Amino acid sequence: MSDNILVIPKVSIIIPIYNTAPFLRETLDSICNQSLKELDIILINDGSTDESPDIIEEYALRDHRIRYMTQPNQGQSVARNNGLQLATGKYIYFMDSDDKLDTDALKECYNICEKDKLDFVFFDATVISAPDTSNTFTYCRKGIINENKLWNGMELFNYELEHNIFIVSPCLCFTSHPFLKSCFSGFPPGIIHEDHAFAVQIRLNAQRIRYISQPYFKRRVRANSTMTNDFSMRNIDGYTTVCARIHNWAQLNDEWRSVINLYLTKTYNSVIWLG
Repeated sequence: MSDNILVIPKVSIIIPIYNTAPFLRETLDSICNQSLKELDIILINDGSTDESPDIIEEYALRDHRIRYMTQPNQGQSVARNNGLQLATGKYIYFMDSDDKLDTDALKECYNICEKDKLDFVFFDATVISAPDTSNTFTYCRKGIINENKLWNGMELFNYELEHNIFIVSPCLCFTSHPFLKSCFSGFPPGIIHEDHAFAVQIRLNAQRIRYISQPYFKRRVRANSTMTNDFSMRNIDGYTTVCARIHNWAQLNDEWRSVINLYLTKTYNSVIWLG
């Protein structure tokens, strides 16, 4: 409270944390040092057994914008959903606890969303590869997606699928909080590939979207992560769960049916190829 006026943060950043102590300080520095200062930084300790809880407390003492909670280990979906329940910002940004964000990223996203009254804006990433991993991941869409265009969600989703550039990471999206409340039903708990539900649902519902062709996000690719582990039944279970949920959405709106069918066809083909 300031002079009896409730100050609403411009952005709530939600960061699930599970055993990422070697990288966590770099991540938190990249958020705490953002040029946009009016932040609500929410750290969800998902039952970490390493030094992550000590680092969380260290940063919470140092920066008054940080709030944190600890939950039994339940996975990233539950952590993000719990973070959303705590969020008070006008916009929402999901950050991963082993990655980094460019200093001006949140300020630039906030300004363009305010200027154009966007439901969300999205951007690109570059990859930080560990020595024991090979980088086969691409997060650059510059020159493929028109950054001067005001997109609606259905049009963007079709375009991304047809050009094989649909990227599901929530860390590449900066989203209006009221918009998210109006349409997003939460990350499916207990699975991997939960990001698909988020990426699809916001596209089905959004009316005003822009793309920024800047690699604001620095994604760390490391051994023994979800991204680098061998394809397994856990992957199949995750895809089965999210695809069933997304298939059900097609029954809710006839206009969604064709793009959802295209998404499901491409996803099933990818799963068969990976398996």
